[in-house]
Amino acid sequence: MRTTVILLTCMLSGVAMAQESLTLFDCQRMAREHAPRLEDVEVIQQMGETKIDQAGTSWYPSLDLNGKLSYQSDVVTVVLTDPSIPVAFPEVPHDQYGLNLDISQILYDGGISRGKRSYEEVLMAADLQQVEVDLYRLKEKVNHLYFAVLVLKENRQNLEIHLENLQARYKAVQTAVTHGSLLETELHVIEVEKLKVMNSMIEVDSRKQSYMGALRVLCGEGVDKSAILEKPQFEGIEAAGMDRPEQRLFDLKHASMEAGKELAGKKRMPVLYAFGQTGYGKPGYNMLSEEWDYYYMVGAGLRWKIWDWNNTSREKQVIGYQQQILQNQRASFDREIESLMVQEEARIEQYRKTMEMDQQVLELQKKISGQAAVRLDNGTMTATDYVTELNKESLARITLATHQVMLMQSMANYLTIQGNL
Repeated sequence: MRTTVILLTCMLSGVAMAQESLTLFDCQRMAREHAPRLEDVEVIQQMGETKIDQAGTSWYPSLDLNGKLSYQSDVVTVVLTDPSIPVAFPEVPHDQYGLNLDISQILYDGGISRGKRSYEEVLMAADLQQVEVDLYRLKEKVNHLYFAVLVLKENRQNLEIHLENLQARYKAVQTAVTHGSLLETELHVIEVEKLKVMNSMIEVDSRKQSYMGALRVLCGEGVDKSAILEKPQFEGIEAAGMDRPEQRLFDLKHASMEAGKELAGKKRMPVLYAFGQTGYGKPGYNMLSEEWDYYYMVGAGLRWKIWDWNNTSREKQVIGYQQQILQNQRASFDREIESLMVQEEARIEQYRKTMEMDQQVLELQKKISGQAAVRLDNGTMTATDYVTELNKESLARITLATHQVMLMQSMANYLTIQGNL
């Protein structure tokens, strides 16, 4: 039986060598590339560029074509009552027709166009940064699934060691039962424990497969269900500054509000424009003519909203309130991040200390299990008592391995919270 286990182990090792190895950073990169949210980047850029171009069109000349057809029941007439004056004034026609082309060109807009472009540019940058924030949150999900798989992998390996120890004892007890030094029930106890361990291995494999499936959903086809996840190595946790994408988002939102304030102030600036009109109609500009005629007019104009009933001031005041809310949100976010970092620091220290004790417990329990195995072989201990001690050894091994992986996870979480992973 032991030969079968060794052969099986060699076969699995050969398969593992052919399997693809993935790191935590590989999975995070693939999760980002596979995220549907990433496709929004191009859409946001195109939409933002369109709005920026639209803001600049105010400098383009405007062309309007309009026509009219009308009939008036009354028109202006001039009648002289003195018959000695031989002057006849023409009558204004009752019907009027016209087709006009109106042209207008902004000469000076007080910086409104430039302000709109700057405002749209900052808004686009903020929208793009929001995508980065959403994508960064994927790292937390990847971390959770990645280390869950590593924990199950360690549990599986420890269960294999536990099963090998049972196999060794099973062979020794079987020999003792054959020679009549032990009862057959002792052999059954070990058989039952072997079945329990194999059942646990099935459960671990099932849970690992489910986590790998979830990781595959996030990362795409690059994560095969049989891929080997490598243990990440972190040199240490340093007290570096935070580099979260949310901080950049807060800065861009604040900048967009400042641009909104500036744009609101420019709306009251004077606007200088040139205009022109040309057309063909009856009558033309000469209202007393009954002939069809071409006509044109050019000129310049000025618009200046001197008083707006403090609407601009109120608009700036509202933006100021929004900036206060944004500032409070940023302070709350920074405090939350600081709290999470303190918690992870405490966990890291806890795992480092408990691992030292876990190692000592495992070494002592291995000695106890070894002595129990000798006593079982000598017939001075029951298989039930031996299995109890062996289970303690297996539990100590699993606890140590789990804490090792949890330490890596806490370090990864710390760097992720900090924004440096």
